[in-house]
Amino acid sequence: MPLSECTRVCASLARALHVIDSISSSSYVVGGFIRDSFLGRVAKDIDVVVPGDAMAIAQQVARELGGSFVPLDQEHCIARVVQTWRSRGESDTDAPEPDVLVIDFARYTGSIEEDLARRDFTIDAIAVPSTVVVAKLSAQGTISGDTSGSIIDPLGGLRDISERRLRACSAGAFEDDPGRLLRAVRLARELGFTIDVCTESAIREHAHLVSGVAAERTREELLKLLSLPDSAAHVHYLDTLGLLVPVFPELERCRDVEQPTCHFWDVLEHSIQTIATFEFITEESDWKYGNDEMVELVPDDPSLRMYLAARVSFEASRATLIKVACLLHDIAKPQTKTIEDSGRARFLGHATEGASLARDILQRLRFSSHETAFVESLVCHHLRPSQMSAEGLPTRRAVYRFFRDTSSAGIGVLHLAMADYLACRGPLFTMTEWRSVCELIDFILQEHARQEATVAPTRLIDGSELMQALGMQPGPSVGVLLEAIREAQAAGLVNLREDALKLARRIFESEHFTVRTSK
Repeated sequence: MPLSECTRVCASLARALHVIDSISSSSYVVGGFIRDSFLGRVAKDIDVVVPGDAMAIAQQVARELGGSFVPLDQEHCIARVVQTWRSRGESDTDAPEPDVLVIDFARYTGSIEEDLARRDFTIDAIAVPSTVVVAKLSAQGTISGDTSGSIIDPLGGLRDISERRLRACSAGAFEDDPGRLLRAVRLARELGFTIDVCTESAIREHAHLVSGVAAERTREELLKLLSLPDSAAHVHYLDTLGLLVPVFPELERCRDVEQPTCHFWDVLEHSIQTIATFEFITEESDWKYGNDEMVELVPDDPSLRMYLAARVSFEASRATLIKVACLLHDIAKPQTKTIEDSGRARFLGHATEGASLARDILQRLRFSSHETAFVESLVCHHLRPSQMSAEGLPTRRAVYRFFRDTSSAGIGVLHLAMADYLACRGPLFTMTEWRSVCELIDFILQEHARQEATVAPTRLIDGSELMQALGMQPGPSVGVLLEAIREAQAAGLVNLREDALKLARRIFESEHFTVRTSK
């Protein structure tokens, strides 16, 4: 975090804690902020517990900071204060992710030790008086200096942090809140911790409860987990613990589904390996069967990296959602599998049916409409790159139609196709085949860039001119003709207004020219 941003966050946090102390002398900072401070990590959110009216205190802090007050659970007296700001001169377009400080308030009953015992994991069951946090708050947004005499750690959380171990606070932690099941895996992988043996056993025992967790919480934990490097290993771990199938029941049907001999793994393992190979070609993680020469063949430039890093939503980048598509891209293979007389397995239509199934899954998990549409398009078109030409390189028209149909998902589809090939062949891949795959993807990208530079800035004719020249009435036919002109322009067949008009007239006057409209 830049120092200016740290200073801004810390100043607001210090002001908030001063207000809290002026109202309640027995308030504590708990949870992730304390944990991250001991790990040297900077956090932008903080949990505060108070013995009194947490809602009223949160409202007063919101007024003092000029932030937003958000009641989360009035029955249990839980509230949130959110302060957002942008650097001077930044617009919404320039800075889609503003600086955010989040302070959660909750009321504790009984002693602070009793409150900590009810929490999820020991590393988050550590408390420090808010007065001490104010005094020890560093410019980097962490607690600095000696706080040993002020730390309340009844369950040994500091020892677990030191030994990099994730341990549940109680035997009933997951029954009390099944949302902690996915959080345990995500938190352990994010921090590089090992889950305690007893805690891991409890996760296996209660794994079936994850299906009853609110979809919004499940989605959030999945996206956080998949945003981490080495996500394929994390998904494998979910499967080992019995957590993957309760979240994605459709994946169980993919287990042990054999594929043609060109595939090294069954459908489920292939799907998980596709996450690993995507991370390999984007240089996010290593792959067991990969090498440096393979990576050097992958098309790469700053614009592609920016594309993958761009966010589709506040929680998810394109790269993270491509990993979701990697997991789901063959989800319909079991239901489309047929066996030919020769004994060869076929999966005709699995991309189209898989897209529909992926949409249903993501809607069930409360993914946003933009997230769902992006993944659906990836799954639907993941075979297109290899089908764009029977032999040799695809035509200009084929490239144009591919990006017309895939829109903003096009580059993501190309990355998924590369990952899919490697996960198909596994250790059986050949450098000759891989070089051909990369050359195909590079050609499609280069041709698309050429078409964008040629077509986008130069509009040969607009709808009004077309209607006037051809005596047309407004309607779908105008759009169809404009699209035909744009495609011909991308293919280099028309470059002048007169040529575009001749093409439109020829199509319009054709006896076969009809326009399909949806009712």
